[in-house]
Amino acid sequence: MPKPVILSVDDEFIILDALKDQLDNEFSVSYQIETSEEGADAVEFCEELIEDGIDIPVVIVDYIMPGMKGDELLEKIHKISPETLTILLTGQANLEGVTRAINFANLYRYIAKPWDQDDLILTVKEAIKSFYSAREIEQKNKELTELNASLEDKVKQRTQQLSELNATKDKFFSIIAHDLKNPFNALMGFSSLLIDSFDDYNDEEKLDLIQTMSDASENAYKLLQNLLEWSRSQTGSIKWNPDTIKLDQISKDTFALLENAALNKKISLQNLVPKNAKAYADGNMITTVIRNLLSNSLKYTLSGGEVKLYSSVNDNEIELTVEDNGVGIRKEDIHKLFRIDINFSTNGTNSETGTGLGLILCKEFVEKNGGKIWVESEQGIGSKFKFTLPITKN
Repeated sequence: MPKPVILSVDDEFIILDALKDQLDNEFSVSYQIETSEEGADAVEFCEELIEDGIDIPVVIVDYIMPGMKGDELLEKIHKISPETLTILLTGQANLEGVTRAINFANLYRYIAKPWDQDDLILTVKEAIKSFYSAREIEQKNKELTELNASLEDKVKQRTQQLSELNATKDKFFSIIAHDLKNPFNALMGFSSLLIDSFDDYNDEEKLDLIQTMSDASENAYKLLQNLLEWSRSQTGSIKWNPDTIKLDQISKDTFALLENAALNKKISLQNLVPKNAKAYADGNMITTVIRNLLSNSLKYTLSGGEVKLYSSVNDNEIELTVEDNGVGIRKEDIHKLFRIDINFSTNGTNSETGTGLGLILCKEFVEKNGGKIWVESEQGIGSKFKFTLPITKN
């Protein structure tokens, strides 16, 4: 890379020779020492250097020269290279010329002829140091300006995201509050009926009321259970502890929990996950996912139907599918699933209620474990809820 240039301009050859010798002895290792006898040539030379991307930290100029005075020359050089520091070296400069150079040409110092060599060398050294310090400060300021602009953009984006998230959660909790009222209204209403008119009902009617209350309390419990797990996931109180898990054991335990619900609706519940099926994930989270997906399928499958869980392996991931031959989902409603900002829920085949919170929880837990979840469904035919998990640690 070309060396930076220190330029001396004087119409007297002897002066230029002396300057070049003194500057060469001190700066030639790191800088190219150049001279010029005319102001016009000096301006042209500086333009060429700047065009080639070569620094000109210091220019030393005589004041009295034919054709162009030193202060005029320094002003032209300043326009070409504003960062360049200039030194006026002369025995005939007047106050007006020095003042003009200070105001319009970035004059670093005025040195009278004859000059002291040590003083000149020290002045040039300090000027070079100032030149590069100023450039470094300018670069740092530019970086800080860009960083501040970037941070401001990020703050704006984050503020917008938080506003949208808060609005979404506010809407979500209003949905939850509404859906919690339904089972509690049923519990309070029917319990009041039993208390106030217990003797007016026969045993069969009392049993129907108690069954309705039982269903309402079970729905409320399931909703609260999912809500608690979701809120814990949002606050970070659920710790993610991935390990190699046995999916066949998890599915076996979950099927045992849901066996009575399947029997009550006369639904065939089939666990087809092979014994060697495994994944690298958090066991508690995946248990919640499988339980919610199976519960949903049972909810939306008619009596005499079937719900099955099976798996397949593709490269380094395992895909699990909960399939049912239930009522299915309309195509225009599929995109509403797994979303916290849309209240989409339909009653089950036995009028079971829900909020869609279970699917939101499933999505968060699956993605937390490095997988993805989706649904394939056709109204009147049934649904397949699928999700993937890594088999080994990535």
